[in-house]
Amino acid sequence: MTAKGKVLIIDDDPDLCAALHDALHADGFIVRCANQGSLGLRMMREDKPDLVILDIIMRMPTEGVWVSEEIAQDPNLRDVPVVMLTSIVDSEYAGHFPTDQPLHAHLFLDKPVPLNEILEVANRYAGQPASAAA
Repeated sequence: MTAKGKVLIIDDDPDLCAALHDALHADGFIVRCANQGSLGLRMMREDKPDLVILDIIMRMPTEGVWVSEEIAQDPNLRDVPVVMLTSIVDSEYAGHFPTDQPLHAHLFLDKPVPLNEILEVANRYAGQPASAAA
């Protein structure tokens, strides 16, 4: 079986990372996980993914927003689709979420999200590796 694209999950919830990793890997994706934004950015710069699934609330309430801004400002990463997967809307940090500026994400999903929806999104954005599309 030929591997699909590379997906990087940036989320501090180890159970969620494991579940997403297993489901995406079983569907043919190459999957890596980072438990914090700075590690995720470093991993992206070492091995550019075809898709990033990014949490917003990690060590800081809006860490994922910062990560998405860093991705958008990096000429080598700005073309990587970012899917924000978060529970910030229903959290005590909802007021921290910036609503007065553009969000650097292709899609925004509220947790919990069914695995089949995550697989649909991954196949839409990274079903074919970027290297194979060229």
